[in-house]
Amino acid sequence: MKSYLLSASLVCVLAFTSCTVPHMAVAPELQQSAVELPIEGRKFLKPNGNFQIGNYTVANVHRGWRNMGGFSIFSYNNISARQQYEFSLQDGMGSEWYVFGASRLKDKSLRSNTGVTIDVGPNMEYYASHFTSPESGQWHLLTVDPGNYLERKKFRGELSNRKTTYTIAPVYKFEGKGLPMSDVIGYEFKEGENVVGAVQVINNGKVWVSSQLNPDTRMVLASGMASLLLYEKLNESVENFEFN
Repeated sequence: MKSYLLSASLVCVLAFTSCTVPHMAVAPELQQSAVELPIEGRKFLKPNGNFQIGNYTVANVHRGWRNMGGFSIFSYNNISARQQYEFSLQDGMGSEWYVFGASRLKDKSLRSNTGVTIDVGPNMEYYASHFTSPESGQWHLLTVDPGNYLERKKFRGELSNRKTTYTIAPVYKFEGKGLPMSDVIGYEFKEGENVVGAVQVINNGKVWVSSQLNPDTRMVLASGMASLLLYEKLNESVENFEFN
């Protein structure tokens, strides 16, 4: 599922030349109101280590959960995971919280905090993350990905704290390119019909967030986007994992 990500990244690194990859196609309404948060220090081939998303720092990346406790896994029903990791997000103003992620989840169905049950199948790739904001409470992110453009309508995704839910939609196209890629190159975060943020997960990555968001909402979205950026990178080293 990540073949394009790997080939594009490796060509740039191994050729030792500049490699220009077009931006992910971003919704016109987001382009008009968004601020791009530059990503710095994100490694092509090494997932561990700090990197920046604008003023946010992704730090303390660990495989496994060292700081998780006091709540059930993601508050989703009957989940098991093949891969687990955690990291912290720091905003430069003294706020920091941990994000706990798991990919390659497997089950017959997942029930989200919003009460929606998402049926999943053996050929789906599942990802979930969890974090808590002191201001807006516990947030859960879930994506269920069929793995290719032709089945894109089966994709399901959300970021929710029960009171507010952002739907997550996959993006397959680059800006100015007519044909879509077969694999996901990024994600849009929508509040209703409005796109309030987007993240490109291939190569160095890119992040856009609406300039109209309050600080807590911006950090919430940045946490979800950081988890997706790291999830892609972590999967580079576990390409041979299989669902049972």
